[in-house]
Amino acid sequence: MRHQILLFLLIICLGNPCIYGQVSERIYLQTDKQLYLSGELLWLKLYTTDTEGKLLSLSKIGYVELIGDSIPEVQVKIDIQDGTGAGWMEVPAMLPTGYYRMIAYTRYMRNEGEQVFFEKRIAIVNPVSQNNTLYTDEAGASFSFQSMETGRSTPELSVDKSSYTTRDKGEIRIKGLPAENLSIGVSITGIEPVLPSGPTIHEWKKQLNGNSIPFESLRFLPEYEGAIIDGVLIDLETGAPAGSPDVTSLLSFPGPEIQLFAGQTYDRGNVAFITQCVTGKQELSTATITSSDKKYRIDIQSPYVIHSPTKLPFFNPDSAWLDYLQDRNLSVQVSHAYTVDSLNRIKAVTPCTNFRPYRRYVLDEYTRFPNMREVFIEFITFASIRRTGEGQRFSLMNEWLTASSTNILVLLDNIPVTDHEQMINYNPLLIKTIELHTGYYSFGDQLFDGIISFYSYANNFPGITFTETTQIYDYEGTQPYRFFYAPAYSEASVTSRLPDFRHTLLWDPLIQSNRQNELIIPFTTSDHTGSYIITVEGIGENGTVIQAKQTFEVR
Repeated sequence: MRHQILLFLLIICLGNPCIYGQVSERIYLQTDKQLYLSGELLWLKLYTTDTEGKLLSLSKIGYVELIGDSIPEVQVKIDIQDGTGAGWMEVPAMLPTGYYRMIAYTRYMRNEGEQVFFEKRIAIVNPVSQNNTLYTDEAGASFSFQSMETGRSTPELSVDKSSYTTRDKGEIRIKGLPAENLSIGVSITGIEPVLPSGPTIHEWKKQLNGNSIPFESLRFLPEYEGAIIDGVLIDLETGAPAGSPDVTSLLSFPGPEIQLFAGQTYDRGNVAFITQCVTGKQELSTATITSSDKKYRIDIQSPYVIHSPTKLPFFNPDSAWLDYLQDRNLSVQVSHAYTVDSLNRIKAVTPCTNFRPYRRYVLDEYTRFPNMREVFIEFITFASIRRTGEGQRFSLMNEWLTASSTNILVLLDNIPVTDHEQMINYNPLLIKTIELHTGYYSFGDQLFDGIISFYSYANNFPGITFTETTQIYDYEGTQPYRFFYAPAYSEASVTSRLPDFRHTLLWDPLIQSNRQNELIIPFTTSDHTGSYIITVEGIGENGTVIQAKQTFEVR
């Protein structure tokens, strides 16, 4: 496995800084605000850089966790492209009031340990369980709601009006941007308490440090192509990790498309699957193929770190701000009641597969037969069922139609079925389509002379009991992109009776400066009056960091 790591890193380093030496990776996490109510959406952006602060296109997945002392409350995976990624969390409705840790890292950063992970602190208030004590920590310091100091900001940040009315249109103007391409995140939120939250982007940049990682110390590959899913190969006879047996490990995602990956087995039965395009919540299946009589299963491992416990300061909301918290809680409830469809707009995920069938049969277009053998005899050309010394097996012609082979990979809803007779005896009335894939297909050290893929109507593999070498798991991939909801008011819609109780007026995490000196960003106010703060943060391709804050009033 060590040689495979070295070869993999040599390949991915082409065109990257690590061609001159092994790089270390760092991460910065930006959130739309610092104080949240249970049930609110938490918006976030990730920047991945080297130890000089330059955006780094190495890892393609970032891990973000909302943690109390040590136990994760929410865990998400974020797609990263060109060093940046955007995501969100739904703060659990029953989460108790308190301080929480936001921790961000990549798989590759795990080689250096928790000390290089990014961490900041946020506060969460559960309005149902709040009491009448002050915002206090263990040292007795108190916090109050006040305007955050803007300080000296570069670039210059301004708005087009001194104050706004409700449901008003406004513009943010950012001037004096450096002459390099920057990735910028912008938020506008209501003024909150000044809470300890971790390093600013300038402080984070000053703290960057790190040394090259020796090749012999690498335990975690960078996820340069997509998620690397780890598992352990278990000997079913002993129940212990299986070492390095002669076995092919396969991982797939049940559904209407072929997404199949072979694993690499190395020391102590550990298996790594390098995958691509794994988005959203779905099922995951693993299967093993071996020429021996021994049987194995694959236990999937969590990609998240087990964190060291940290004692957080005591936190309770100030009774003086009970009205504010109740009003904001009402805003959350109203938004969920009236704009839930707009809040839940998710970008459609594009199917990602390179498999194209040679023939596709929609069985409802033919006479339906009660058994699979008749289906293949009557109208499935180029494929058949043959008796061999190993029992009945499917046979498929090669792509030149000159010979047939029983060395075929059989899939049901993209799950490998290692025993062909299970599908030969399967009820064909449960199958919607059959696809034939001719040619050679290599998965690990296993070479197949074709694929026969069966798909049920709901892609939920009904009526089959898989062998103990096949495992089914619930799996959560990277988040699909979620659209931020902000109505664009026209003269007619300003008087709409639909309430607009947004506390976050703007969240735009993927702005590119494109080397422009000035940017103009539009926004709209909501039905809430009061003080708002604009926060602009960004990192450039050459490592330049920017931060600016500005307040305004809605009357």
